[in-house]
Amino acid sequence: MYRLLIVDDEEIEREGMANFIPWQDYGVELVGTAWNGVEGFEMIQEKKPDIVVTDIKMPVMDGIQLIRKTKALFPDIIFAVLSGYGEYEFTSQAMEEGVRHYILKPCDEERIIQVLEQVKKEIGELRRRKEQEREYRSAMHRLLPRAKEQMFRNLLLDREPLEQDYQMFLRELRNRKPKVRVLAFRSAEGFDYLEQFILDNILRELIGEERVLLSTAVDDVILFLLEGLMVEPLGTIVEHTCREFVKFKVQELAVAVSREGELGELHDFYIQIQELLRIGEIEGMKGLLHYGLFDGSRSNAAALADISGIGRVKEYGELLFELQLLFLKMQTRNYTEAQMEEVCRWICTILCGEKLEIYQTEGTGGTGYSLKDRMTELIAEYRGIAEDGILRAVYDHMQNPELSIQFLAREILFMNEDYFGRQFYRNYQRKFTAYLLEKRVELARRLLEYDPELRITRAAELVGYSPDGQYFSKAFRKMTGMTPTEYRDQIKRSRSL
Repeated sequence: MYRLLIVDDEEIEREGMANFIPWQDYGVELVGTAWNGVEGFEMIQEKKPDIVVTDIKMPVMDGIQLIRKTKALFPDIIFAVLSGYGEYEFTSQAMEEGVRHYILKPCDEERIIQVLEQVKKEIGELRRRKEQEREYRSAMHRLLPRAKEQMFRNLLLDREPLEQDYQMFLRELRNRKPKVRVLAFRSAEGFDYLEQFILDNILRELIGEERVLLSTAVDDVILFLLEGLMVEPLGTIVEHTCREFVKFKVQELAVAVSREGELGELHDFYIQIQELLRIGEIEGMKGLLHYGLFDGSRSNAAALADISGIGRVKEYGELLFELQLLFLKMQTRNYTEAQMEEVCRWICTILCGEKLEIYQTEGTGGTGYSLKDRMTELIAEYRGIAEDGILRAVYDHMQNPELSIQFLAREILFMNEDYFGRQFYRNYQRKFTAYLLEKRVELARRLLEYDPELRITRAAELVGYSPDGQYFSKAFRKMTGMTPTEYRDQIKRSRSL
């Protein structure tokens, strides 16, 4: 049943419509009549009709004013306008207010009912949409915790979350960009759903509901996304949390917290958590694990090496590139052999769960190179990556300005250079010279990003070009569209903002 109100200052028209049309036969309940807009608006607030049939030209408050005031409070009420000949200006204004239904005076029952059926159809569609929205909101309310948990897990594991889930979460944060950390609890026995629920509640009570943005479980680790917490007070909170948790289940928990950063860094935070938990297990460390616990050489490892990047490599060439970059960075810092060994041992402990054993290989060019070779072997074996002797030879001699296809084929690999060239193209889908240019320039680019104060001549020398830098500059511009100096200046400008 649809509720109807009639507003018209002409009594004959108003009472005629009210009394002589069998509204009930058309599924309509007439809730009242009014003779002007003021009275009509009062009745609208009292009766809350679904449909208002109103004249436009009325004393005190005309139909346009009535429509505007009503739409402001009751946007779902549908208006049908009574309009006479020559009232185009008023009907045009009604159209601007969203009115789509008109009854031309003098009106008869047939025309009124025809328009009424159109209005009823519109209301029915509106009601269906609102019901669907209500059902959707209800479903979303039930599924929201699960959707948010899945989104958090996807971001941690570097999987693309559903866009609507991510935008919904941002809206909940009112589109803020908070500084966040990831806090993780790991149990050797794992957690069941009840234990996860208990841990979540303890932490929220201690930290505050508003600071625990999300939580999820991955394998034997429960992870929380926290906002606005420094490491020092978090250590006390974690200690209290573990003490409360053992009242429900006696088990030892390993706990780690990432560095602070942006939402877009969640996968890097997850890698950090894994690194810290692995280190804590190997070295028997207790309490809250964080990077501030480690000495300079260890904490510098993360700055020197893209540890998460190395941990994700799937091809031998990618691994060689990342380790070449690591050793070049250490060269720019003039690391001693002992310092290089400490950094490499630390990285291997993080990535492979075992310490790097150093041994000297004859003819490798010094401890640095034997160290890099051993590190490459260990990580490749741990990651299940097949070795590639050709690429290894390329990177072993990357810093040699005389490196060429002739040198590599004849002097290092003892192959016919034409055969070597064909094999190289078949294996890597580009000519040797193009590959060498690309990797040298990419190494130089990453070095300048690491240290924008690095001299261009030094960068050229480190990646195998003549120290005068002329050919290096041309090669760099060919690959990047700018000179090394322009690229370095761009980095400096971006970091000064």
